[in-house]
Amino acid sequence: MPKNQAMPWQSYINKQGKTVIFELTMEHSKLIDAARQFGVEIEASLFEQENTEPELEVYFPSTKVGGIGANIIVNLALNDQRIEILRENIDQSMLMPSGVKKTTFTTIGETFMSHYQIKSLSFVPKTNLSQEVMLNLFGKPDSIDLTYPGVSYWNYPQKGLRIIVDDEHKEILEFSNQ
Repeated sequence: MPKNQAMPWQSYINKQGKTVIFELTMEHSKLIDAARQFGVEIEASLFEQENTEPELEVYFPSTKVGGIGANIIVNLALNDQRIEILRENIDQSMLMPSGVKKTTFTTIGETFMSHYQIKSLSFVPKTNLSQEVMLNLFGKPDSIDLTYPGVSYWNYPQKGLRIIVDDEHKEILEFSNQ
């Protein structure tokens, strides 16, 4: 494997205190930068629920990073002006059974998103990672939080990383500024 290949265990905190993963800097790099890395096939959705901030997620299906198959989800930074622009370019809105409103956008709406900053990035490997493999790749976490039976959060603040370890589902690697 080439030394310059960006891999999930190579995240770090830069001199400005920002998390860097796959050559993308959280709260600095834009969606267009992620598209250069992961491809232009995306599914973008705005999720809204009462009493919570809206979340704009962009999903990159079937991506390969360094030979590892994964799904990648980036959360984009929003403000009121951006939400208004997106609301003018709605393709479809639906109310999900959970009560969350999910909105998808026209191509024009997705084009506006291309210059929105990446707030966080989630990496979901196609294969399950054993605890032994995760310890070999990432090292021992600074802390482990147990939230529900079978679900724990492995915290690596020096990497800007939290790994959600779920006994019944695939692991989720969440990269964000701490």
